[in-house]
Amino acid sequence: MAFVTANYDKGVSRTGIDRGTAQATNAFAAYELSKALTAGGITTATVTSKAKSVNTITFTVAGKFFSLAASDNFWVLSGTLVAVASFQKYLLLVDTAGAASIQEGVQSTVNAAGVTWTNISAVSPYAPFLDTIGSTKCVCGVLTIATDATHTFTPGTTLLGAAGITATFIDGIDQSILPLIGNHAGTIFGDV
Repeated sequence: MAFVTANYDKGVSRTGIDRGTAQATNAFAAYELSKALTAGGITTATVTSKAKSVNTITFTVAGKFFSLAASDNFWVLSGTLVAVASFQKYLLLVDTAGAASIQEGVQSTVNAAGVTWTNISAVSPYAPFLDTIGSTKCVCGVLTIATDATHTFTPGTTLLGAAGITATFIDGIDQSILPLIGNHAGTIFGDV
């Protein structure tokens, strides 16, 4: 079963509150079916350009239960170079086969809250989450990278503890990928 992001609310105005409510409802229903149920203790791996889970992660995908044992050197970052004085976020994903993947956002030069996911979808603030998890993945954690005024970050190459790089992990998702009411710019429910 795949999640639909565009066809479930036909007949509702493109920027109306009804459409936004439908989009938010769909995203939160999908989250209830595909989420990490236990904290993985996600942190820097032994190979310090990668991420690992310290704990077993129990998670659901499309309502089915799965388990992933603690895994070192599990998530390998990839994507675009993070410029100096910038912020980037990476979704740390696992699929039903236990394979790792990542999804990068669109970096910000303002702050971590300014990272967006329009590189995945710009249909609504909720479409990136639905498109990322589909019917096979769960977001286990989020890695935020901040660079200083003189250092860049190359995903998969630069060490997470390198000079000028601040790496911050959270277990589960953050509001940037699944807004509670609106996006970081204050857009309410799905108005685009």
